Amino acid sequence: MKTRRIISSLIILMLSAGLVFASSAQALQEEFEAAASTGEIEAAIDAHSELEDAIDKEYRGLEKDLKKAIEKNDRQLYYNTRVQMQDLSRLGKISKEDTASLLSAIVNSDSDEAQEWALWLYENSSYYHPVLTLCADASGDSYSRTYRKSVSYAPGTEVTLPSSAGENARYSGVLIGWGITPDEVTYEPGETILMPYTDQSLYAIFRSQVVFSDSESSDATVFTDVKEGDVIQVPVPPESQDAIFEGWYDRSSGQYLSAEDTEYTVKGMGASFEALYIKLETDEISTGPYDVTKLPAGVQIPLTFSLTNSGSEDVRDVDITVTSDSSHARLINTEAWLRQMRSGHDYTLRNVILVISQDCPSGEKIPLTVTMEDSDGNTFSSTFTLSVK
Repeated sequence: MKTRRIISSLIILMLSAGLVFASSAQALQEEFEAAASTGEIEAAIDAHSELEDAIDKEYRGLEKDLKKAIEKNDRQLYYNTRVQMQDLSRLGKISKEDTASLLSAIVNSDSDEAQEWALWLYENSSYYHPVLTLCADASGDSYSRTYRKSVSYAPGTEVTLPSSAGENARYSGVLIGWGITPDEVTYEPGETILMPYTDQSLYAIFRSQVVFSDSESSDATVFTDVKEGDVIQVPVPPESQDAIFEGWYDRSSGQYLSAEDTEYTVKGMGASFEALYIKLETDEISTGPYDVTKLPAGVQIPLTFSLTNSGSEDVRDVDITVTSDSSHARLINTEAWLRQMRSGHDYTLRNVILVISQDCPSGEKIPLTVTMEDSDGNTFSSTFTLSVK
């Protein structure tokens, strides 16, 4: 009988301790809710931080109680502890109403900390995830297209707007920007903006025009307010020693103009042409563990070359050759072949071996040339200079 009384007393004491702390956690919960409901942002954040610490401390204590209950096979203690854990798990969550109150206070605040507060709310409330929706509607006699894309990121995160809305320029015109209203440009295509604090929509704005964009020279020629049947002069890109001009292409409509075309007759609402180039480059060279400015003589030096198709066209059947006009350089495994080099992709040429003769003077410069030739006979060369130790 005495033993039972002792056990009962211990259970009562442990439950009482849990209830006291739960009451403390509950008090912090109420303190947070009071601050949130009145828009006291900093007070709410401080109370929530204390509340999380209290919940964490109490939960660790309850885990110990649960372990003891299991070890002693004490069902009542086990049940009571589980109930307390469930009650504790309900604390610390930010309600939809409190989220709305805090967000209202944040967006109406002039404080420099507003973005920091918004980020805190984003990380702590399941009800706060601002959405940015991009809308693009275009229609005509035989064409109708609706485009919607929604993204959700932490407020203040950088978001890059699309450079196109998947439109067919022939029917919708050319995208000239995104607006917070459907008829006025607020942001340029491809512009980077900050994720807003609240749900927002941006509207794609189109214009009847023809654009010729040249990425090689960074030039753009724009013909505005065009109409179907207008004849315009096709611009001639400046000559480039590194790239071969192949013509103009409008990806949205599939229209192609060859390098020899000098005029274009406008179809529909316009077009957005980009210059097509074939351009193969060797970006850099690696000499394995050896310093490119202190190469030793009389050893095999592994060479690795980084190749890039930086043009706008895929290139097939590329023959690669590595040469040197230095009498002190001997090259092994100098030829390679690639079935295809895709536009915008990088490739690696390995297993080329350089051996520098023993009689090579110190400080001698060793030139290396990498030549790539495609199936049409177009050639691209890059030269590197290495130094002997």
